[in-house]
Amino acid sequence: MKEISSVDSGEYKCRSSNEHGEKLSEALTLNVLYPPKSVSVSISPSGVILEGSSVTLTCSSDGNPPVEYNWIKGTSSVGKGKTYTKKKISSVDSGEYKCRSSNEHGEKLSEALTLNVLYLQVEVPERVIEGDEVTLTCKTSFSLSDRPTFTWYRNGHPLSSNTDQLHLQPVSREDAGSYDCAVWSKNLYSPEVTLNVRYPPKSISVSISPSGEIVEGRSVNLTCRSDANPPVQNYTWFKGTSSVGKGETYTMKKISSVDSGEYKCRSSNEHGEKLSEALTLNVLYPPKSVSVSISPSGETAEGSSVNLTCSSDANPPVQNYTWFKEGGSSPVGSGHSYRAPQRGSYYCEAQNEHGSQKSAAVTVKGVWNSALYAVIGVTAGCGCLSIIIAVFCVRRKRRGSSADDKNQTQNVDPNAKDDTNTALDPVSRTSDDVYNTLATVHSSPSDDLYSALDPQSRSPEYGTLATVRNKH
Repeated sequence: MKEISSVDSGEYKCRSSNEHGEKLSEALTLNVLYPPKSVSVSISPSGVILEGSSVTLTCSSDGNPPVEYNWIKGTSSVGKGKTYTKKKISSVDSGEYKCRSSNEHGEKLSEALTLNVLYLQVEVPERVIEGDEVTLTCKTSFSLSDRPTFTWYRNGHPLSSNTDQLHLQPVSREDAGSYDCAVWSKNLYSPEVTLNVRYPPKSISVSISPSGEIVEGRSVNLTCRSDANPPVQNYTWFKGTSSVGKGETYTMKKISSVDSGEYKCRSSNEHGEKLSEALTLNVLYPPKSVSVSISPSGETAEGSSVNLTCSSDANPPVQNYTWFKEGGSSPVGSGHSYRAPQRGSYYCEAQNEHGSQKSAAVTVKGVWNSALYAVIGVTAGCGCLSIIIAVFCVRRKRRGSSADDKNQTQNVDPNAKDDTNTALDPVSRTSDDVYNTLATVHSSPSDDLYSALDPQSRSPEYGTLATVRNKH
């Protein structure tokens, strides 16, 4: 009995025969179990392996029962299965690969397959800041003895450089993007790499929402936008020169007139900061702080008029001023100023397109002033002087004619006094007569003064003088 091996597997039959004939038995299958014995690795496609291409490694092995496959690069397991595929292979995939096949009866490791990836590779600095001098280099994993021409691409568009180096001096944010190089004579091209250019905030703008007119009481959002790399880390809001908030958005709920003004946003990152242009916020609101001023101020002469002026804080400015007198329901005037013709309490109502407000009432007072007193005093004095002169003239005329009247008065008691002369004699007048009247005129105010000067109200002096004049 020989030692059985894998080659002994197969179908076996027995044929029996004698002198009368023969017969073949049914087939018997002999299945010899054994561990893997022959393991090999192939690569597809064959030939030069260029970086960026797709490569498939295939493992072949015998063994019964069927085997399992494991792929090893160096000493590290990198995959399972009969095939191992690398899409867009790169230079880091270069190395030795082996396939290990195994079943329950044993395992076997293939011979090493060396994978040599030929590549073009663009080298870029790790940290690039706008303004730096930057050089990109197209490196190869093999020698190029014939000094080939290189072609550079940025974001898929060819550049003018044709050497293995691309100079960006100084580099700007517009230079950021994807770069790759190619050597067409060798049918080689590099994978794309990204050039990341860092820079401080630029192109800062401020927007307002909602747009259009801003009316007091509404909610308003200011939003700051900026171009920066890395992105802006801090936003600070200013009204005038005062800091009022932080964050990309600044919200004012129930905005009021005091929020009107110029707003700016300062954005900053680790490379610098920039201040936006000013955005003017114009808050519209109805009239406020409505008040009335009087000119001239203080008390005014009886019968004269004063100017009333209405003042108000409003945006847009007040369009209509209406004047009212307390106690009345109808307007008495309109306009920024009103000339009040009489005493009383007045107020104004200021109105614009967003509302109206009434002022507190002011009172216009009338009094007698010193000038009026002077006029009345002079008038009274002239009146009194006229009376005295009239009395004096009557007495002189009376004395001049006394001689002519002697004969006519012989029958008259010489001791009797002339009633007329007595009436006209200032010395003989009692306290109720002219002198006391003049004193009363000088000291009487207002209506009493007019009564003193009224000829009809004077008694009995006026009547005495009238009688004397009528006699002559």
